[in-house]
Amino acid sequence: MTKPNESAAGVPEPVPVRVACVGASVTFGRGLPNRRQDCYPAGLQRLLEAAGHAVRVRNFGYSGATASRSGNEPYWETPSFLSATRFEPHVTVIMLGTNDAQFANAAARSTTGRDLADLVEHFRGLVEPPADVLLTQCPPAFPPVPEIDFDALQSVVRPAIAAAAEAIDAPLVDLLTPLADRGDAFPDGLHPTAEIARRIAEIMAETLAPVLTGLRNVTLS
Repeated sequence: MTKPNESAAGVPEPVPVRVACVGASVTFGRGLPNRRQDCYPAGLQRLLEAAGHAVRVRNFGYSGATASRSGNEPYWETPSFLSATRFEPHVTVIMLGTNDAQFANAAARSTTGRDLADLVEHFRGLVEPPADVLLTQCPPAFPPVPEIDFDALQSVVRPAIAAAAEAIDAPLVDLLTPLADRGDAFPDGLHPTAEIARRIAEIMAETLAPVLTGLRNVTLS
């Protein structure tokens, strides 16, 4: 393990906690006028820094990605997955599932929960002590979106996410309930405005605050 960095005055400084935001287009920031500035991971970095946390938040979103390995765009096979793995995050937030509800992924949905659980275990095992990995109940989607099977999203995908979180004892962050009445802020039914991206960042910052506080007494590498 590496030792804490030293400042110019020779005072040890903590190793910044590496936070990976894994997901699809909402994480990536698709549809935002200034994606790099307005995506929720960028907002999360600002909020955590303002709260006094030493962090490096990185955006590993990949538009169209599915949790299922047999979906039409498995996150497992994307460049973002490789980059996130090489980043060796101490904390990972996984926001996947909406694309598993595409009509094109009907056959793949049977493994969504299992593959999502495997993804959690993958990121847990990248560092020692094991990384903290959080799943999210993905934000709402609002019809009409031709490619999305909304019945499957509600009755298959969301329950699979919840079941996976329970099975492997991963915290589940609810991004559905707080945003369920904000269809006006999802212009195409799937991708939120900058306002909602900021709200997602706020929810995640509140959730991660105790996790980051707990890591202050842990030697990170």
